[in-house]
Amino acid sequence: MPGMNQLLVETTAFSIDQDALTAQVFGSGEMISVQFKLIPLSEHPQDQVRLIQDKLREKQHARRVLMDKKTVLEKKSAFLDGLIDFSKTQIPKDVQTSFPNMADVRETMDFIGTTAGMIDTENQTIDKAIFETNREIKRLKKELAAVRGLGGTAKQAIEILFNAAKKESVRLKVEYLVQRAAWQPIYKVAVPANLEELKLSMLARISQKSGENWPGIELSVSNVIPMKGIRLPQLQSWNLDVPRPMPMVLGKSRAKVMAEAPAPQASTEEVLVEQDEMPAEFATAVAKELPLSFEYQIPFPVDIESRDQLAILPLLTKNISAQTFHYSVPAKSSLTFLVAEAEADQELLAGKLSVYFSGRFIGDTHLTEKKPGESFSMNLGADRGIKVRREKILDIIKETYFGKIQRDRVVRSFAYKITAENIKDSPALLKIIDSIPVSKTDKIEVRDLQIQPKPTEQDYQDKAGVNLWAFDLGPGEQKEINIEFTVTYPKDSAPYGL
Repeated sequence: MPGMNQLLVETTAFSIDQDALTAQVFGSGEMISVQFKLIPLSEHPQDQVRLIQDKLREKQHARRVLMDKKTVLEKKSAFLDGLIDFSKTQIPKDVQTSFPNMADVRETMDFIGTTAGMIDTENQTIDKAIFETNREIKRLKKELAAVRGLGGTAKQAIEILFNAAKKESVRLKVEYLVQRAAWQPIYKVAVPANLEELKLSMLARISQKSGENWPGIELSVSNVIPMKGIRLPQLQSWNLDVPRPMPMVLGKSRAKVMAEAPAPQASTEEVLVEQDEMPAEFATAVAKELPLSFEYQIPFPVDIESRDQLAILPLLTKNISAQTFHYSVPAKSSLTFLVAEAEADQELLAGKLSVYFSGRFIGDTHLTEKKPGESFSMNLGADRGIKVRREKILDIIKETYFGKIQRDRVVRSFAYKITAENIKDSPALLKIIDSIPVSKTDKIEVRDLQIQPKPTEQDYQDKAGVNLWAFDLGPGEQKEINIEFTVTYPKDSAPYGL
């Protein structure tokens, strides 16, 4: 109608950022205001709450019925126990007086055995049904807590005041921010038996407990860093001072600390289906690189309800080349691991990485955020075909006398031997990591260092004293690494770590 019109857009979201409300009216006239508003109602505005409450009452009634059945079974079992106790005394008594009818004895024993078996089977079935019902009741209670709104008699709406120039139909576009909705990336990497090309899938794990359902929405997820109340960092003066006594505290102060709750973890289950056709691929989201972030647009409409459950949606699947090698740290573990190392060809966010090797689940690891060109490693499991053993073959204290006078320092010699053996029928690239001690004080000296063969890389990953050897091992081939050094330290101050 011409003139001032109040247009209401209802929402059941628990919490809306009222400062981020925006609206557009497509029609003749002008928009006066946009604001969040509560409209009193006589009934609860959320039908979903009532629906869950009805389901909860049904399950609670079903549990009461099951408990009644279990009580009846307990009475039957008690009666049967009494009958068995009676037979233990009555039949021997009959034997003393007169030989009982064997047909009656067999019939009685068959009845007891059959009835006991039926009671036991029915009892197990009821126990399982009670367990499943209790689990469903617990789930419904959590879901009810997740979808409860204001809990009173008010409807939430976004009010738009629009001064219409004429009578016509208008179209509205309203945007607002809600809380309790988030997403996390998770990854799945499939490694073939020939170790040639990996298939990396990125999925979005979405949790949505905003209070409103999202049916048939166009969904996009972004790795943008939210900015709310964040100021640019300021640098203060770097002052040096001498220690000063702390002032006396006359009263106590309390500070409130707010922490973000950890994101819920998803449980995934793999279902294997035998078929002749090739398995279907994951759908791929449309990736868009923005100035400050990446954004992925899901290519199909999705339904995401506000509930205590997670939605898993595919974002991308990529074939990536990887270098595979064997990895050993014999000072820490006797196992040698098969590792695949690949480079990210686009930005990868931090998230859980599930590794599947030759169609079998190996385990989970965590992928840190990777920029294009950065490498990341995946543990494919221990390989018994590559043996690496580390032995201490020398640990002696040399003579510390000068003439007849004992010196005040200890000279201790060490020698280690690392043996690597390939008992497989195929060659292998092996990387071994080991370390030599590093002194943190001038009172301790590490001298006479001899390493054969020389390390491929010293101070590996910028860690002092850590060395990396990388070499090829042919089938049945053995190689040795020998490390020798002496440590000198005060006699009355033995160093820790040796």
